[in-house]
Amino acid sequence: MVMHVMVMHRTMTRDVLPITAASDDEVAYFAQRRRRDERGARLYRDLAAQAPNGAFTARDDGTPIGIAFAHALEDEWFLSELFVEPSFRGQGLGLALLSAAAQDAGDVTRSGYASSAELEAAAFLTRRGVALATPVLQVSGALPSEKELARMAAGEYRFQTSELEPSVFQHALNELDREVRGSARPLDHAYFSEHARGIVFTRQAEIAGYAYVWNSGRIGPVVVASEAYAIQIFGFALAALHGMYRATWCSMLVPGSNVRIARTAMRAGLQLEGLGYFASDARAIDLSRYVGFDELLF
Repeated sequence: MVMHVMVMHRTMTRDVLPITAASDDEVAYFAQRRRRDERGARLYRDLAAQAPNGAFTARDDGTPIGIAFAHALEDEWFLSELFVEPSFRGQGLGLALLSAAAQDAGDVTRSGYASSAELEAAAFLTRRGVALATPVLQVSGALPSEKELARMAAGEYRFQTSELEPSVFQHALNELDREVRGSARPLDHAYFSEHARGIVFTRQAEIAGYAYVWNSGRIGPVVVASEAYAIQIFGFALAALHGMYRATWCSMLVPGSNVRIARTAMRAGLQLEGLGYFASDARAIDLSRYVGFDELLF
C-alpha cells in the first residue's frame, strides 16, 4: 500500500513525498543509524519485519528520510519507531508515517517510549493525547561483587527456579503480564526465549516472577508478582547474568515507580546513563513491579 502526503518542502515549494513500505535495505540502513550495537540493530530489524502493518519509510529523491513501525501486544499497540530526519521535520511526515504504521490498529491502548534526548518524540506523543506516564531510568554499570549479589538474592522467601519455556507457563505468564505490564505478550516471550535465557520463579506452586538475561549484559524484562519479591529476583537475575555469560557489565530500563529496584541498583554502584518516558493513552499503569528490556518494545 502506498500513501502520499502533501507537505511543504524545505525550499517552501509544494511537493509530494511518498510514504511506502520499507525495503529490507532501508530498514537495515536505519537500524545502523539508530542503534549502537549489533544486538539492538538485530532487534530493530526483527521488529520491523514482524510489525503488524510492516515498516514504512518516507523518501526524498529516493533517499530514505523517515521510518515508522509498530509492535503489537495482546491489546496494546506500541510505537516502536518513529523517526524523521531533523531537516524534514515540521512538514507532517511524522503523522503520515504514524498513520501508515497504525492503520487498522483497532480499539487498543496506544503506547510508546520517548527518550529525553529526543524531545520531538515526546512532544509528538503529547500532542496526540498519549501521556508521558512514567519516567524510565536507563541504568548500567559494572556488575556488583559476588558477595553483594549473594546478599541481594538472599532473603526470607524461598523460590524454585526453572528455565522459562513459554509454552509451559503461557497461561501464568499472560495473567502476570496483564496485571503488571498492562497486556499479555506471548509473541514477545517466544522471541525472548529464543535469544536470551529466561528464568521463572515459583513459590508454593504459584508463579512469583520471571527474568530474562542476555549475553550482551542486558537484563529484562523482569516481572514480579509482589514488590516484596523484587530485590531477591533482581539479585538472582544479576547473578545468573554473571554465571551464564561471565558478564561483568549490565544494563536495564527501570521505571521510576519501581523504587525498590532503582534504589538497589544505585546503592550497588550502577549508574544512571539516561532518562526516558513510557507513554500511554490508557489509565496509569503501575510499573513498580517491572523492569524493561529495550526502548523498541519496553
